[in-house]
Amino acid sequence: MKRSLAVLMVVALFGGIALAADAPKDLCKNAIAPYERIGQKGLFFKAAGKDNELDEKEFDADKASGKGFVLPCEKWAAIVAFDKDGKKLIDWLEADAYRRDLSRRVLAAHDTNKDSKLVGDERTAANKALAAGKFAAAAPRRSGRGSRDSRGSYWDRPETIKAYDKDKDGKVSEKEQEAARTAMRARYELRRYDENKDGKLDEKETAARDKARAEREKRRKEFYDRFDKNKNGQIDEDERGAIGEYYRMRRYDTNRDGKLDEKETAARDKANAEREKRMQEVRKRFDKDGDGELNEEEQRAMRDYFRSRGGRGRGRGGRGGGDRVGRSRGREGRGDQ
Repeated sequence: MKRSLAVLMVVALFGGIALAADAPKDLCKNAIAPYERIGQKGLFFKAAGKDNELDEKEFDADKASGKGFVLPCEKWAAIVAFDKDGKKLIDWLEADAYRRDLSRRVLAAHDTNKDSKLVGDERTAANKALAAGKFAAAAPRRSGRGSRDSRGSYWDRPETIKAYDKDKDGKVSEKEQEAARTAMRARYELRRYDENKDGKLDEKETAARDKARAEREKRRKEFYDRFDKNKNGQIDEDERGAIGEYYRMRRYDTNRDGKLDEKETAARDKANAEREKRMQEVRKRFDKDGDGELNEEEQRAMRDYFRSRGGRGRGRGGRGGGDRVGRSRGREGRGDQ
């Protein structure tokens, strides 16, 4: 009896080890779902060295370390596709654009319930696909109207088709899209400029609306003149990065000469250091297992904490965080809808 029990224990032990060995490594953690931008940024700069740009040799070395920015499944050809100047050097904005794109594609493929998370079988399938190299290469994603995120195009969503597919052909045509935008804009302008609330715009209210339209169009033109470098009428992935950089610089460019002098640079660096210190303190507070990273449960606790203080739980290290200024400025060109 004792011998049989011992045999069963050995089988269970080694069987467990075999199962653990077969389980795919969680490649999604922090790098994909959720994309932990702040932590990944620190790992990137550590891998990139003193010049803050990642070359292929540094990429391979970081990948070999197994604990840096580069995942074991990633290929140089995939990230270098986001090299906007063709110098075969990747800066942080390019690396960030690459990782955001990879995160979107993995979620689109494996987030079956469309809750922007990978849990259980979804996560297992995503990790297996990553390990097999099924997300090895991609072209930079185009932005602008009709672009796709993990939920697909706005105009392809069932609720949108139901609302705007007037000819009932199962899709929202370009003509129907334009009609929908016009109707949205008209409803918005009526709410905003109908001061006497009579359901229509009189002469004075129409004049106020037209003035606002002209000012908005002026801002839109200035915005695209500044950031639409290839003049294709939309803000592409690499151009979006420049928007964030511009507004971050503008915050410290006190004399508005378009560049940072020594004093302004010092102020920026001090603010960045203080922000990073605060972020590290926050991470330490919620890193309950002390492994130096925030798992899903710890990130959820952090988001709940910020929500309880009146914040949205995103942006500063939360899931989906990033440069909110850059993203909100990117909407200037589209007008109010």
